[in-house]
Amino acid sequence: MIRENEKHKKHISKNIIQQGKTLLAEKLTNTDIEQEPFVHLSVKESYNFKTDEIDKKVFLSLDKDFISSGGLYKLHPSALKVLLVIAAHTDKDGFAWISQEKIGKLIGLSRQQVGVIIHKHLISNVYNGKKLLDAIKLKKKDGQEFYLYYPINCFLDYEVYSGDDELLGEYEDLQAVEVN
Repeated sequence: MIRENEKHKKHISKNIIQQGKTLLAEKLTNTDIEQEPFVHLSVKESYNFKTDEIDKKVFLSLDKDFISSGGLYKLHPSALKVLLVIAAHTDKDGFAWISQEKIGKLIGLSRQQVGVIIHKHLISNVYNGKKLLDAIKLKKKDGQEFYLYYPINCFLDYEVYSGDDELLGEYEDLQAVEVN
């Protein structure tokens, strides 16, 4: 029963996520931000037959111009780690709602340290004329708050699993044989 309550507590409804996406998209539309991508995120979903789940492979690459112009030098090392983890957890629309606690566990920082890095280094700063992250705080139905993140300079190439069986092609040429 406790596990079920913990699972329910962590659940964020699709409706709240969609409301947050709309609010954050409106906020970004009302700014004059027009920038070249800082990071290219390539995501490919596939079906895992062993676990019967959809797996996500995520590949990140940084813009060479951002690096050569000193953007990476100016960016706090932990801020880059946090930003890359957030980018790696984006959905097909480019939004992420990973908890600061989970980010911290993935990169070896406390939840509080992650919060400071997000607000001080990523949301509040601009690097080489590029804002890297925006966020909006939302409330779940139970009153618990969470952040919806949007990596601004993220070119997203997201290949959603289509549901087509990848092994189907291997069996298309086989002839059916009736066994009596």
